Amino acid sequence: MPIDTTLYIHENTLKLISESCDMSGISHNRLIVMLLKNAMSKARKNMKTGLAIRYQERNQGGHWHTVHVRFREDEADFFKDMRNFMKMSVSLILAQAAREYLKEMVRASAERETTDNYPFSNHQLSFIETNDGIFWITHWKTPPPPSPTIKH
Repeated sequence: MPIDTTLYIHENTLKLISESCDMSGISHNRLIVMLLKNAMSKARKNMKTGLAIRYQERNQGGHWHTVHVRFREDEADFFKDMRNFMKMSVSLILAQAAREYLKEMVRASAERETTDNYPFSNHQLSFIETNDGIFWITHWKTPPPPSPTIKH
């Protein structure tokens, strides 16, 4: 079931996305999902712990827009995980991805290359409970077969 949500986007980011949509013929929703997926491929370099979630700076003037997006269930889970692991709002992740990946994605689309650099088809959350605590396991892509129970 699709999940409808909103992202808070500065007009500069929205302009970049809109221009790219016009040039490539890709819908806003699809391009936003593609940008967030590309950001996922770099997520391991941006993992943070012990910090609060960072949001976009509000000192860029009052030119902000609420953009409605629709994610598949697994995409919504991935993007929530990214938010928690990277300690950044999904809107901030999108703004950074638009500045870092958009030109290359539009070029690849124009040349009919694949623009989905991080294909995924599954998301699984599981846990292992031991005497020492609970270990949460998040799988992006198809998870490996279950391993034997951890014994302490």
